Amino acid sequence: MGFFDNMRKPQGKLGNIQLKSMNKEHTPVSLWGLKHLNINPDDVILDVGCGGGININRMAKDAKKVYGIDYSIESVKLSREVNEKLIDNGQVEIHEGNVKDLPFEDNTFDIVTAFETVYFWPDIEKCFGEVKRVLKPGGTFLIGMESNGSDNFIMKFWKHFIDMELYTDKEITSFLQNNDFSEITAYIRDGRKKQEIIKINGKETRVNDDYSKVSFSDKFVDWVTVVAKK
Repeated sequence: MGFFDNMRKPQGKLGNIQLKSMNKEHTPVSLWGLKHLNINPDDVILDVGCGGGININRMAKDAKKVYGIDYSIESVKLSREVNEKLIDNGQVEIHEGNVKDLPFEDNTFDIVTAFETVYFWPDIEKCFGEVKRVLKPGGTFLIGMESNGSDNFIMKFWKHFIDMELYTDKEITSFLQNNDFSEITAYIRDGRKKQEIIKINGKETRVNDDYSKVSFSDKFVDWVTVVAKK
């Protein structure tokens, strides 16, 4: 498996190296996304496409329990290493599995997160339906993406080499609406203007964004976080 294939489903030593790199490189956009998530001490969370496991580690500091799932066994291995102590004390569980058929009962989770992963989900609307199934009534689904579609040279480059789909906030909102999610809010970070665009029910507002984490990507692309309720 080559370098670009490993971006989609990390495997072997190369996959392990890429996952560790992504844990570091995706930190700014992930922490910005987590700004828009309220975690309560009793919350049980599922991180779908958990990758290198660093976001599980972050959320476990505030939640009752965090589960991770990924279809890459290399991701599962590294996520377990990163969260070894939390697994030992029963606060974290990480499993191999697929978002198309999540191995959990209905109405299990207070929060489901998906950071930098929906690009690779097959039949994304059905996957959103599967997420909704495992969420408790009133539960929160958070989607984090490092680009608002492919209308920029960086994402066009990646899309040329990787089997992935790049979605806009409007498309994600539409997929959620088609699955009867409610209270859908899209946050778009314009790093060049240091502003955050907030979209709710077709209405758009701008606020100043003092987020200070340094990132290469925010000079060229708009980050997106979409939050919705079951």
